Amino acid sequence: MTPIGHIGAGVVGALLLDTFVFHRPPTTETLSLAVGFSLLPDLDAPVVAALRGNWPLRRRNDHHTSFSHTPLFYLVMALMLAPFVTPRGVVFFLSLTLLHLALDSWATDDGIMWLWPHTDTQYALLPVPLRDEKVYGWRYYRYYYFQVRQRAAWAEMGLAAMGLGVILIVVLLSPGSFW
Repeated sequence: MTPIGHIGAGVVGALLLDTFVFHRPPTTETLSLAVGFSLLPDLDAPVVAALRGNWPLRRRNDHHTSFSHTPLFYLVMALMLAPFVTPRGVVFFLSLTLLHLALDSWATDDGIMWLWPHTDTQYALLPVPLRDEKVYGWRYYRYYYFQVRQRAAWAEMGLAAMGLGVILIVVLLSPGSFW
């Protein structure tokens, strides 16, 4: 999944958490945090690429094999945050980072290491062969989005559209909106 889909899913996830778990209307601040939390697991991508001698990208970025793309990492991080953050903040952090990992293992070619450190095996739900060693960086995005039969790209564009819709509605309905 690309950042566009992760952001859309994170915003929709924040709306659902605020509405059905915390019984409150979402705010622009909540949605801003949702964007950050939904992208957080991918902040390792440039670091992993640089450490493996692949920066700028000259081949596929395999950051899904890093410990920072494992559920255990975010569970430990949530436990470390718990004394300093409200329970709502911990739930948002954990839910949206785990949503990112779930999306990275849905309809991708590699998946993530769900059972790490027990095993380094990567698990993908509905694996789709998307890449080869010659398709990386911007070429990958062109390949991914412009394959007419690519179901994952259509689903991702739907998530992005839903997220944009949620943002527009919350911004338009928020008090003090300039609209």
